[in-house]
Amino acid sequence: MSAQERRHDRLAYRLASIISRLFNGESLSVAALAREFNVSLRTLDRDFNTRLVGLDMDYHEGCYRLADSQRPFRTDRDIIQFARITDVKQFFPALDRKLLSVLLNRERDSPYIVYNAPPKRLPSLFGGFYVITQAIVENRIIRFVYEGLKHAAAEPYKLIYFAGDWYLCAAINNIIQVFDMHHLSDITLTISTFVKKEAINNIISEEKFITALPHFQYIKALTASESGQ
Repeated sequence: MSAQERRHDRLAYRLASIISRLFNGESLSVAALAREFNVSLRTLDRDFNTRLVGLDMDYHEGCYRLADSQRPFRTDRDIIQFARITDVKQFFPALDRKLLSVLLNRERDSPYIVYNAPPKRLPSLFGGFYVITQAIVENRIIRFVYEGLKHAAAEPYKLIYFAGDWYLCAAINNIIQVFDMHHLSDITLTISTFVKKEAINNIISEEKFITALPHFQYIKALTASESGQ
């Protein structure tokens, strides 16, 4: 094999490796790639800006990643992130790409059954569930009616599923409030935004708080009654 053929092989391998990693959702450091492939930063710059110019990439602080516009699919990293935020990850000793390859293999029967009781009442996506989700993500204040009472300025923090029901955890006048999604109506997303407080986020993430959700309104009423004595 000639020297030119060897250079072409190294180039093909390097580009294939870079493309594969980008499409797996990785953020690639130019400096790290230069050390790995024993090439100059100038060579890597030519790879990304000339040879791979057809890919829409984002560049930030010496790293390239595939732009969201180039990722209509979901990667293993996306699946692991979904498992983490839905607390499915805690059921496994480790949830990595090796285990995912087993779980997602459609050619064989799954080796696991993870059973959770289904919700007692399934919330409607267009009945406010998605609106609240959007408000939480964008830190937007919402208005709604709960059991006949209007709430004009609620700061939504989390939607929590527990014991068969969905609950909205929000702050009104810096006080944590919990609302059963089944009794929410007339939900409106406002243009006003708010800044989430870490202390509130920490409280509503605690196990003791979550397990008390079905009794929150009772505990709140009882506390208010005792305070008024």
